[in-house]
Amino acid sequence: MVKYVLAAIALKCFSSGPLMRSLYRRTGNRFGSKARASRPMPGYYAQRVKRMLSLQRRHGIVGNGDHIIELGTGWLHWDALSWRLFYDVKVVMFDVWDNRQIGPLKNYVRQLRAMLNHGFELSASELKRAQSLADAIIKVESFDELYKLLDFQYVIEGSGSLRQFPDNSFQLVVSSGVLEHVQREALPMLGRETQRILKPGGWAVHSIETTDHLQHYDLKVSPKKYLSFSEPTWKHLFENQVQYINRFQRGEWLELFKSNGFELVDEEVFRVDISRLKLAERYVHMDKGDLECATLNLALRKPSSP
Repeated sequence: MVKYVLAAIALKCFSSGPLMRSLYRRTGNRFGSKARASRPMPGYYAQRVKRMLSLQRRHGIVGNGDHIIELGTGWLHWDALSWRLFYDVKVVMFDVWDNRQIGPLKNYVRQLRAMLNHGFELSASELKRAQSLADAIIKVESFDELYKLLDFQYVIEGSGSLRQFPDNSFQLVVSSGVLEHVQREALPMLGRETQRILKPGGWAVHSIETTDHLQHYDLKVSPKKYLSFSEPTWKHLFENQVQYINRFQRGEWLELFKSNGFELVDEEVFRVDISRLKLAERYVHMDKGDLECATLNLALRKPSSP
């Protein structure tokens, strides 16, 4: 567990103040962008597109002309691009800071284009549309060109608040690998605001990683290692602000959305073994299946009427 502890110490150092947090982001973006611009796209990016297409075919989530918002649009605007490749939607890409990387975006779109003939179950017209738009995306030289091409709107709001968006503005709110990084105390407001900005009958589609992100630095540690730490121990020794995770579990996420009036329509859960972990008091009485959840994919719907 040495690497796990060393990673926690390093990330706490980078969390020590605004200058260190800025250094962390600039350094990470510089080296990360160079690597992503040339390396193979991780397989889960293609899987996210397939999941999006499957949900759309089963539930008819969006139609042409609908407005959607991607929360935590990150380096690549991947969810926004995925929906836009296949549907004429208007997209707002929302984030708390600017992590955009045009080289990696084009590299991943180029690789996705090459995959579309196999395993995506596209009609001839869907394939032609997506490939044509991907070709145009690959040719852009800047994000301004990309946004003009796709009619995208990019919004940075450091507080993370959605209050600037009017009630009933969007048909879809979507995120991947984002909600687990929202501060615990901000989650109730996020649930209310998500419900507020969605149109009646609108959708929230989220992929939430409930794993211990420090485990990425030490693969010998359990993906849910944080379950063994009390709140004070986690907060003082392991929690950081540059890769913050809120340690919310599946049941807590479901209750958050249910309490804000959402109907759970579709759920996909990937689990890991936690049998060797000694659980902290906070988790002892939680459902074992919830604690085993490593990835939680949800499609939720706002009722069409109150």
